[in-house]
Amino acid sequence: MPANLTSGVASASGDWRVAPLPQWEKGDKTSAENGGSSLAVPKAAKNKELAYAFTEFATTGAGASTRVAQGAFPAARADLESKAFLDAKFPYFGGQQANRIFAESARNVGENWSYLPFQVYANSVFNDTVGKAYVSSTKLDDGLKAWQDASVKYGNSQGFTVNK
Repeated sequence: MPANLTSGVASASGDWRVAPLPQWEKGDKTSAENGGSSLAVPKAAKNKELAYAFTEFATTGAGASTRVAQGAFPAARADLESKAFLDAKFPYFGGQQANRIFAESARNVGENWSYLPFQVYANSVFNDTVGKAYVSSTKLDDGLKAWQDASVKYGNSQGFTVNK
């Protein structure tokens, strides 16, 4: 996410900070995941060995360090826990060592956490709701409420029972 913010909302550099997710229970540290990607070798690949070698290079080999240094989130626990990753300071976040919070969050993903069955829709309305807090005078609470309301309305219209 830091790379997305620095490139998408560059004018806000230095104005934002990273914080752990709010919790329902005092002392709880449960978190969730949002995002991610994968590299796969399709069954019909012509050169599976070469494709697999590239996947290793990009995720756990020398290429992983380059990707992480350019803002990608680590694919391997060793990179996630490395001093270089944890100690990186983000001018965008006022010099904060934001990776420390990201790594802690990654360690505390709830055991039963999963994406919404309509996550693609929820992601598609993020910029029109929460995203306004980054680029206008919309308060973050108002943006989050609008996102929740739009997601609940859509989920219910698709036949899901959505708890607020």
